[in-house]
Amino acid sequence: MAYKGLELKQSLKKWGVGLVLVLLIVAVVLALYFIQRNEGFESSKDLSNALIDATSLTPSKGECAVVLFYAPWCGHCKTFKPVFQEVMNELNGKQTASKKKLKIKMVNCDEEKELGKKYGISAYPTVKILGDDGSVIEYEGSRDKEALMKALVSDN
Repeated sequence: MAYKGLELKQSLKKWGVGLVLVLLIVAVVLALYFIQRNEGFESSKDLSNALIDATSLTPSKGECAVVLFYAPWCGHCKTFKPVFQEVMNELNGKQTASKKKLKIKMVNCDEEKELGKKYGISAYPTVKILGDDGSVIEYEGSRDKEALMKALVSDN
């Protein structure tokens, strides 16, 4: 009898260790999944001011708003958004060649569908440059950091 009891304890111990390992593996896989899923959409810097609400998009006099319209599920957006964030971190609040203050924003079109409609967004990612005179220009240049920075600081 004692032998069977010892065998049962050892069997339960093995199952317990196995169960812990399986749960640990599941936790690691889920963590990696969520990290990859959100890759490029978060940065170590606080971007709460960059994410907009419906009232903060229009530039004031002497400003130029540069807006990235994106969708979190879009593969092209996942690639471009980190580039845009770098440009935003470097140029937000700086002046263009024509002395306009850059106001750089991002719009999640899944959350702000009406803004997407208002600005005629039909593909992602789309960058629009909004002038204080009501003008709207779509940026059609290269989606690399250098080209975007050059376009934003030059005379638009």
